[in-house]
Amino acid sequence: MILNKIRGGDRSIPKYLLDYISSTHDAVKNPKEKKRIDLVHPSDEALFERQVQEILNVKNAPIGKWPSKFMPAFMQQIAINLAIKKGTSELFQENGEIFSVNGPPGTGKTTLLKEIVVSNIIERALLMSKFDNPEDAFIEHTFTHGSKQNRAYSQYTQHWYSLKDDRINDFSVLVTSCNNAAVENISKELPLGSGILKDLKATDDDSDEVKAVLSEVSDLFDFSKSFETESYEKNSVEYPEVYFTYYAQKLLDENDVWGLVAASLGKKKNIRDFYRSVLSPLRWDFYPKKDSAAKRLPKYKAAKEKFIAQEKLVHEIQEQIGHICNLSIDQSKLKQEIAQAENDYSLYLSVSRTRKDDIKREVEKVQTKLTEKAEESNGISAEKKILEEKKVELEHQKQEGEKKVTALRLEAFKVLNSIGKRPLLFRKAEYDQKLQYAQKVAADYDKQAEKQASKNAEISADLQRIVVEWKATTSKLITVIEALTGLKTDIQKLDSESAEIDTTLEYKQQVLEGTKEAFEKTISEYSAALKGLNDGKELNKDFVRELLSEDINTSTDAQITNPWFTQRYNREREKLFYYAMKTNKEFILSSKKCRDNFTSLAHYWGLQMGDEKEKIVFHKEDREACVGALYQTLFLLVPVISTTFASVGTFLRDVKGSKVIGTLIVDEAGQAQPQMAVGALYRSRKAVIVGDPKQVEPVVTDDLKLLKKVFDDADLKPYTSSKTISVQSCADEMNVFGTYLDNPEHPDFPDWVGCPLLVHRRCISPMYEISNTISYNGIMKQKTGQPNAELMESFIYEKSQWIQIDGKEKGDKNHFVVAQADKVCEMLEIAFEKKEFPSLYIISPFTTVVSGIRFYIRTYRKSHPTSKLAKSQMFDEWLLKNIGTVHTFQGKEANEVIFLLGCDGSKDAEGAIGWVNNNIVNVAATRAKFRLYIIGDAIIWSGNDNLRTAKNIMDTFAIKEIHSIMTDEEMDDASRENALNHAIKGLPSVSAFPAEETQGENGITEYSVNTDGLMVGLETHSFMKEPFTPEQLIKFGFSSQDEISKLNPKVRKNLELGMRLFYFFQPIYEINKDFDASCCAILFCKAMELQMKGCFKEGIQHALPDYEIKGKGKGRERVKLKDAQPNELTLGTFQYVINKNIPALSRKMKMLEASIYDEKWWSEFYKKLSSCTDKRNKCCHDGLFEWKHLSQLLSDMFMESGNSPKIAGLMFESQIGEKLKSALCISGDGSKEKPWKKN
Repeated sequence: MILNKIRGGDRSIPKYLLDYISSTHDAVKNPKEKKRIDLVHPSDEALFERQVQEILNVKNAPIGKWPSKFMPAFMQQIAINLAIKKGTSELFQENGEIFSVNGPPGTGKTTLLKEIVVSNIIERALLMSKFDNPEDAFIEHTFTHGSKQNRAYSQYTQHWYSLKDDRINDFSVLVTSCNNAAVENISKELPLGSGILKDLKATDDDSDEVKAVLSEVSDLFDFSKSFETESYEKNSVEYPEVYFTYYAQKLLDENDVWGLVAASLGKKKNIRDFYRSVLSPLRWDFYPKKDSAAKRLPKYKAAKEKFIAQEKLVHEIQEQIGHICNLSIDQSKLKQEIAQAENDYSLYLSVSRTRKDDIKREVEKVQTKLTEKAEESNGISAEKKILEEKKVELEHQKQEGEKKVTALRLEAFKVLNSIGKRPLLFRKAEYDQKLQYAQKVAADYDKQAEKQASKNAEISADLQRIVVEWKATTSKLITVIEALTGLKTDIQKLDSESAEIDTTLEYKQQVLEGTKEAFEKTISEYSAALKGLNDGKELNKDFVRELLSEDINTSTDAQITNPWFTQRYNREREKLFYYAMKTNKEFILSSKKCRDNFTSLAHYWGLQMGDEKEKIVFHKEDREACVGALYQTLFLLVPVISTTFASVGTFLRDVKGSKVIGTLIVDEAGQAQPQMAVGALYRSRKAVIVGDPKQVEPVVTDDLKLLKKVFDDADLKPYTSSKTISVQSCADEMNVFGTYLDNPEHPDFPDWVGCPLLVHRRCISPMYEISNTISYNGIMKQKTGQPNAELMESFIYEKSQWIQIDGKEKGDKNHFVVAQADKVCEMLEIAFEKKEFPSLYIISPFTTVVSGIRFYIRTYRKSHPTSKLAKSQMFDEWLLKNIGTVHTFQGKEANEVIFLLGCDGSKDAEGAIGWVNNNIVNVAATRAKFRLYIIGDAIIWSGNDNLRTAKNIMDTFAIKEIHSIMTDEEMDDASRENALNHAIKGLPSVSAFPAEETQGENGITEYSVNTDGLMVGLETHSFMKEPFTPEQLIKFGFSSQDEISKLNPKVRKNLELGMRLFYFFQPIYEINKDFDASCCAILFCKAMELQMKGCFKEGIQHALPDYEIKGKGKGRERVKLKDAQPNELTLGTFQYVINKNIPALSRKMKMLEASIYDEKWWSEFYKKLSSCTDKRNKCCHDGLFEWKHLSQLLSDMFMESGNSPKIAGLMFESQIGEKLKSALCISGDGSKEKPWKKN
């Protein structure tokens, strides 16, 4: 249906659903474009403080609370507030309508869901209470295809009704999961009365006031103390009432139920049970007559009045605390503003001083330039004046010269014209004489004129030169004047800038002083208001630092805190929840329209017959029109309905519209494939996706296999290529709020998970450490209480442990190992001896091991008719419910868990061993609350990183705890002693380590323990790497660390860790003489084995090549020393060979001119070696190895004997074996032979 709508471009598809569908694709395409707010490792502490202050402001939290004296932890409250989205700030708008919560095991997912449920019920009741008459809350609709009057299907219910205020439908809750157990847990746990009463029970430490208010709230939800009763079964039963208590008890077949707050529907059986237990009797008990609803109206008004009064009280307290929250936020902001203002002022002051100094220097430079330019200007002006005077004089001279030339030329003209015209006849001579004279005079004038003209030309040239100079000087003067003007402007600008700096500086100082004043005022107001907070915890900078502290105790204490909430506020919120349920109930019972919708729903389900006792079948159009509204009315009756994904499609098949349901909660979402949730998401207004991708992964079902086959589109690869993609992972991709966890498959690309819950309250150590290490990057905080003495008596063993058992698997991919099954039966005998139905799971990664152990236990029971297993009356039920793979137990817990690994070292088992990922180990470990027993072969499982890590933790967690106790300065001596006595019980015994068992000479069994795993585990602890003091070295016979460093690396490693453990445990011996020191002793034993083999192997083969010893394997009953394999040369072998060859060895040493090593010496060496070997066998065989035995072992290894001859400890004297390599072989008669060479 959804696919068709998308293909058809249907705009009714909610945007958040489209985002969900494309989330994985977007993550692959654009992995770095997502906005992320890391709630565990924030990069900006100040920003993180502001963000959590906003999220955890009480105005953004539910106004009601689930009844419990315990508050949600810090991250739980973060998740609750973000999920309900009451906040209106931009921060709350970062996410869409789908919010994801990552809930590691035991971190309180159910607590989270309870708070969301309470919030929804109260918010809905607030909307309901706006109606004086519930009948006014509905809109009437008619059927269109019925055969009765008004086209109805029954004459008694001729209409169906929808809610007038659609906001009421925002708060219905549908819980769904692919895990049947998860669905059942929700529907059973919410109505459970004992859970509420237990959580409200006061302790001896509580004050009388606290006890009184806890008792007051407890009584409200304790139906046995309820003053209100209702008549059920047509008035034949008067029953104490909280919220349809009688119906809820019938439905769940459980008396310990307070109300009908949740019901599991979906599949037909559940619907039928619900109809018979609730819906059918509801009509006859509360709506027997037409006016029954109307007569109930006064009770509705009374309930509403109490609810509104309580809401007003809660709101007033919320306002008071909210005011403190706001003041705290203001205080933080002002602190930041002061810091910013001080920084601004300080920075500006520094910069301004520097700038003003620069300005002063610049002004001085400009003034100097100004003076220079002024002087230059004056010089140019004087020069210009001289030039101007010269110019004027030359212009005058030029003018006068030109006049003179003109006058001379005129005179010449006049002279020539003065003689007149030449006569024609007379006086020609006289005329010629005058003409000649005139011409001479004119020539003279012309000559003077030319001379003057020449002089004039010189004057013009001078004038022209002067004019050019004058113009240049004028231009130069203009430039200088412009420069002077510019310099004056520069001075003005610098003066203006200096003044502006002074003004800005003054303003910043005023801002700083004003902010400080506002801060002081806020501090004063905050301090006064804080007095009314009583027991509430402030959320401030100090709290955030504690939250992010690297000190595990400090950060854990902060994580379990819920800032701002007070005892009084919580109790009043819990009462508000009670009154909301009462209002809810009376709203339903005062509405005939609710009754009619319930009847129509029963008709639709086919469980209530029609008017003629016929089965009513609604027309498709009527079904699709009314069913959504009928379910919405059902949610008024039952606030929380749960169903599996397998049933939800059928349950909602006729709800075709989107956003019919308010809140969808998907539980165990990490197990569900993405497509499973699409239909439910489409029909919901918002969703809270709760799960853990680090637990059981989705099972690939037929529909996903089909998708993979049908689609070959590259865009679909993100959905089909990974087996781990789930509803959870898709929702996590959409979630802005979360954190990063390591991805073992892709180390460079960590997984982003939605809002993580961090406080773990299920498992004690080492299960908690295993889970936290392999799956959660250590982000969880442990607050699990230790079991009491009575409970501890019921456990199989007093500590969690790896039980080392190898063996041969069945083969052909059947990983069942009989030897491991024998151990399981032995453990079950102990368990059933102590309890009729032990809280114990047997979990295996493999179905073949599960079926194998079930069959083996049945067979064992039959063949041991007198055993506790055979006599148990509840064994068959236990066997059916308590053995399975990890998928069987997701979401469950037990006091003890046997994690049965199976497998052997064959090639066939390699793939199986590698297949067991961290999810599987995480789930198996965290099913165990108090004891985890892993049965398997540590050698082959060391090839699996997760199991190797788990074993290392199991081997060393007690050592880490002991170190923590011993370094706790605040612990008094008595408490420390008690804590240490408890902690040493967790030390690993030798049975936890792989050991090689060998039948040596004379039928003596030898045991050699593999210490590799223990050493790796110890090396992870820094306190195991501290250097030895000189005194500590001397006690073991070493003069310096260099002396130890010369030993073979493997010898040195075992020896050093053994010594460190010795000194580590020494103080414990002072308070407990009987503790098991085997985990320390085996390191010394291994060091001794390796030292003897390293020193004696080649020497003894060289000295006695033909001497026969017991071999190993087919055809090697007896072998010569020269042909002996390394594993045939054991500590016992060396002991045997030396004992039988003391004379020969003495002779050899004499030949080497080392006669000190005579027969007496070798006899003494043999005795010391025998003693050491015996203690090694005792230590490395399952059983207690006390401190006194360890002291004796160390004496043999490091101390000089008191006998004659005196010999040093074996660790030192063993080096004599090296000398045996350098001499000739010795024959039985003492004759020399050629040096031995290995064949």
